[in-house]
Amino acid sequence: MSEKEKLLQEPKKLPWEDRLFHKNWKVRNEANIDLAALCDSISDPKDPRIREFGPFFKKTVAESNAPVQEKALDALIAYLRAADADAGRYAKEVCRAIVAKCLTGRPKTVEKAQASFMLWIELEAVDAFLDAMEKAIKNKVAKAVVPAIDVMFQALRFCPLKEF
Repeated sequence: MSEKEKLLQEPKKLPWEDRLFHKNWKVRNEANIDLAALCDSISDPKDPRIREFGPFFKKTVAESNAPVQEKALDALIAYLRAADADAGRYAKEVCRAIVAKCLTGRPKTVEKAQASFMLWIELEAVDAFLDAMEKAIKNKVAKAVVPAIDVMFQALRFCPLKEF
């Protein structure tokens, strides 16, 4: 077994929280990939593992390493697809973290951030979405404002106006 394989195999024995916030970015990256795969495999929104993962996303999507951040967004999207409206209790903090860190990132990161916002809307976390968008459109960096406006237009096309 190579050194790299050993580095990635040892942390797999750790709890999710330790893996997702490990000091080594490769371990964090693998943890997000594993979390996305696990969430994709969950078919029951009442699965207790879904409740366990929700609090992690506030920090994982605020990752400073861009490739790891993209994997964290993939994991969030998989989580939101598996979750039910109960996951909305984490929406405010996670949406704020996405606005703060993801809307100014790489194009794929922005696209995944927008997809996660749409999933929050599907889970009826509209208030958290609107609060996050208010903050985003007031951002001094135009690079963050444009994706926010774009996702608001997507949301209006997706949802009837009466929901807002």
